[in-house]
Amino acid sequence: MNGAGKMAKNVMKSLLAAYLVTAVFLFVLAFVLLKLQPDAQKTGIAILACYVISCLAGGWVCGKKAEKRKFLWGLLSGILYFILLLAVSGLREQALPVGTMQVLTAFILCACSGMAGGMLSP
Repeated sequence: MNGAGKMAKNVMKSLLAAYLVTAVFLFVLAFVLLKLQPDAQKTGIAILACYVISCLAGGWVCGKKAEKRKFLWGLLSGILYFILLLAVSGLREQALPVGTMQVLTAFILCACSGMAGGMLSP
């Protein structure tokens, strides 16, 4: 397999890892929300934290597989995570239910945490 195909496969693995982490965290968050019933602001912060941790994990996986420029591969992983998340929201006809500023904030957090994960990978 050539270098581009290998890295595409690695990016896909990192996205799978990120979405698995997201599934686990959202499951736990749903249970916590059921028991504690926090307000909407705290719920939004918890969801953003879930995205950050997931992108960090995805960037770490992608950076671990990369030999050079790990931070760029982690950044790509975070950006693709956000794009896929936005696309799925759009398919469910819930595209951009919040303001543009919140979407931009989520994009920046996903991209930066993916890049940090790539930089932190061994």
